[in-house]
Amino acid sequence: MKILELPFRERDVHELLNLDVERAAPDHDYAGYGWARVDEVWLDDKPVRDALVLALHSADDGDALADDIELEFELPGAAPVSVLLSTFLDKWLPQLPRASTTVLALCNPHRAALRGPFTYAMGDVESWLDHDAGDRIRLASQGGWVWRQP
Repeated sequence: MKILELPFRERDVHELLNLDVERAAPDHDYAGYGWARVDEVWLDDKPVRDALVLALHSADDGDALADDIELEFELPGAAPVSVLLSTFLDKWLPQLPRASTTVLALCNPHRAALRGPFTYAMGDVESWLDHDAGDRIRLASQGGWVWRQP
């Protein structure tokens, strides 16, 4: 399968980030992926406006790479497909709408130093719907975020 043939599509941000169900803890079995354009998303305690959020999944058994992440796409009725993040983004970013900030909702278990015009986490990423703050969407990373603008 070619990279641009992967079913990486626009989705409702709540569905994309597994926020359309009530949960007390992150669902580590959730493997949804795709993209959404949002007016605002909070990265830890910092608001980001006009964001393109890309939800991706690192391979559980992926190699520790210094500057890249091995992605894994679970496909219905087929074997999972893996591809390097850098290769994936080289193909997909030009196909996606522009935004002030591109945010990778992607676990970075080996703390790879990524290159590109996007904001990404150092470590795991968890998505939350913050009911105490007007149902704002929050992506949390204990390792913090690396901020890059296009």
